[in-house]
Amino acid sequence: MDTTIREIARQAGVSPSTVSRALNRKGRISERTRSRVLNVARSLGYRARTGAMDAPPEPATSRGSDGGGGSSICSRNGIGGTSGSGSGSGSGSGSGRASIGIVFNRRLSSLVTDPFYGAVVAGIEESLQKLGYRVFLRSIDGAGDNSDLFADQAGESGFAGILLVGCDVHPQVARTAREKGIPVVLVDNELPDEPVDCVVSDNEAATRCAIEHLYQSGHRRVGFVGGPQSHISLAQRYAGYAKTLDELRMPSHRKWVVFSESVDKHGPQIGYEGTLRLMDLPQPPTAIFADNDMTALGVLKALHERSIRVPDEVSVIGFDDIQVASHTHPPLTTMHIPKQQLGSIAARRLVDIINGVDPAPVKIVIRATLVVRGTVAAPPTPDGAAAEAEVQTQVGAEPEAEAEARTGTRTAPGTAPGSANETEA
Repeated sequence: MDTTIREIARQAGVSPSTVSRALNRKGRISERTRSRVLNVARSLGYRARTGAMDAPPEPATSRGSDGGGGSSICSRNGIGGTSGSGSGSGSGSGSGRASIGIVFNRRLSSLVTDPFYGAVVAGIEESLQKLGYRVFLRSIDGAGDNSDLFADQAGESGFAGILLVGCDVHPQVARTAREKGIPVVLVDNELPDEPVDCVVSDNEAATRCAIEHLYQSGHRRVGFVGGPQSHISLAQRYAGYAKTLDELRMPSHRKWVVFSESVDKHGPQIGYEGTLRLMDLPQPPTAIFADNDMTALGVLKALHERSIRVPDEVSVIGFDDIQVASHTHPPLTTMHIPKQQLGSIAARRLVDIINGVDPAPVKIVIRATLVVRGTVAAPPTPDGAAAEAEVQTQVGAEPEAEAEARTGTRTAPGTAPGSANETEA
């Protein structure tokens, strides 16, 4: 059986990540520790990258400045600024450069052309290339063992670190990477019970901001159309919706909430079918929150087919601010996620881990901002207390909708609308 990094770590009395840094000649590690690790590796017959175990160690790179300028978009331990701040480069230039894997569920088909993740990947690639790393895209099965991803990690095909992008990547992939001493960062996903770094949007606070905007515009009957609650980011958005209705004492009803639990349905189909269901109610909502912009596109299509004017009769608000959002008719009001910055921050965080900088796992939360365009206006009639009474009469005098999100959500600390939570170590 081939020797593993985990076995070397056990016999050398160090962590798997220390073994990885020693074998790859990267990061902050003393020459004494490195020599001990390499001696153990040789004694076990470990097969490393050609010449890697005999070459002198590279100097560890220190934390530098971001160089990007602009305002703070995330908070770590309550301090504004981006994580990692642009760590040093990879292992040189040319064919000797270290490789980073961008890993995603092949159900996405094309990560690069996805309207949300395409921008995230662009941010990742730009940052990693500037830091001297080669970047590879790898698609994997949603629940398979994906053992080929970690095959020959000591050879030329091995990754110095991986970025797991999206909520469809099975948690076992992150666990296996950690066991093998491969640095990993989750992007737009988190595993609350696993000590894995992640970079995420502040989904609950951003949704609160969106619902408060509808409330301030006069709406009291607000519907929700969304995707699978097995996706933690979408579940957090529903949690933000339900909690905000409760906090503002707005009427709520389970019939105003439409989920699609199928991971095979795309956003526009979810939005289209969900909106038709809402509009068939005796007392439909006067506003609809779509949990992402692709879903909002389907919402707008359904309303157009029903000859329901937006925003004169029904208001619509989305989430993500993908490129097409400003080109709908009317232009979509939505919550803006700085997608390229999200990818860039995740990339720099991964490089920090590879280089041994601040190795304790952290959760980095990115602030979202409201972009007001043309799909939200005041409801056609006063929609306050009298309307609430009418809703209870026509829809049914049931208790207010459950304010708890479904399984998979996490209760985030209270934050002001649009603000960022503190980073969790």
